[in-house]
Amino acid sequence: MDWSAVRNHFKQTWLTTLMSCILFSGVTYFLVWAEGHAIQNNLMLEELVSAAETIDVHSIDDPERYEGQVVHVVGPIRILEPISEPDYNIQVQAVKLRKRVQMYQWIEETTETDNFISEHADESQKTYWYRKEWKDNVVDSALFYIRPGHHNPTSMPMFSETHVADNVKIGWLFLGGDVKRKVNDYYEIWSDSRPERSDIKLHSGFYYHGNSALDHEIGDLRIHFSYAGREDDIYTAVGVVESGTLQPYSPTNFPYADPISLLRKGSYSLKQLYGLEKKDANTHTWKYRILGFIQVFASAMTLHPEWMTLFLQCKLVSSNLRRCTRLWVNFVFSFSYTLFVISLPWLFHKATFGALLLGGALLPLIHYSTLWRDSRRNEREYR
Repeated sequence: MDWSAVRNHFKQTWLTTLMSCILFSGVTYFLVWAEGHAIQNNLMLEELVSAAETIDVHSIDDPERYEGQVVHVVGPIRILEPISEPDYNIQVQAVKLRKRVQMYQWIEETTETDNFISEHADESQKTYWYRKEWKDNVVDSALFYIRPGHHNPTSMPMFSETHVADNVKIGWLFLGGDVKRKVNDYYEIWSDSRPERSDIKLHSGFYYHGNSALDHEIGDLRIHFSYAGREDDIYTAVGVVESGTLQPYSPTNFPYADPISLLRKGSYSLKQLYGLEKKDANTHTWKYRILGFIQVFASAMTLHPEWMTLFLQCKLVSSNLRRCTRLWVNFVFSFSYTLFVISLPWLFHKATFGALLLGGALLPLIHYSTLWRDSRRNEREYR
């Protein structure tokens, strides 16, 4: 490679090159952070499960015996006090009751069409459309292009909220607030019990604040309820016992990390629960990896094309790669770079998995290098 040409090109494109390097640094940090976070969560999960003891919370036992211990419990949940919404004549025996509030409002939409009559081909004409729709948040009509006749209220009279039952138990063990927040298996409430208030109408399971449940006006409210964690549903939970309440566990190896607890609907052994939690964590981590790869590829595409031309002049690069398009070259190197960065943290945690990732990162580079061509040539000569 002609290093004098590299220096000259950097002087000409130093600003865009510096911006690309900043993007590469940012996505590299993101990938390292994501893998470090995944490794930490994996170690915390292993510590929690290994420290847990399966107990029967339905038998008559002394709760103080398990004070400060990590326990694994399975059983139906009990709600000591139901959650209610008196204005809507709703009462449920559940861990959570969610109220979703929507307001009927104007929505602005635009379509853009080319203006062929104009002398300038790049000019276009926008058409504005307005329709009414139920929305969870306030739509600011002051930003509309055509404001007369399309006014929305400036605030919501009431907001969506989620109520959580105070006293929830599995056997004799109460569930702490952080544990109850993990209950998210929601069921819709389609009630036919009409509220006593005359200003609230009921139609098809929705409660309406307005003059009519069928003929809606701007500013009308629509409310729908759902609940999660029905009484007598079987749940599996893991946490530490504190004063007869199941709370998140603070791992000893990670004192500054957020405490961890497990709660899943259904009956699972510790081994089954560990497998499910690890599978979900791996799925979440792969989403970060794919996002990181997209960011690396986008950063590579921001580099000046001349950098790729200079790089392809290197003697180690095979002629096969020189014949590829810029898009494919950036794809190959983004793939290898992403796997290389991902492999680094794992080499210190699980060397085998890290080595597999590192091998996957090097494989495309070897395939498109002269080393692969030379090795094949030597093999043919040997034969």
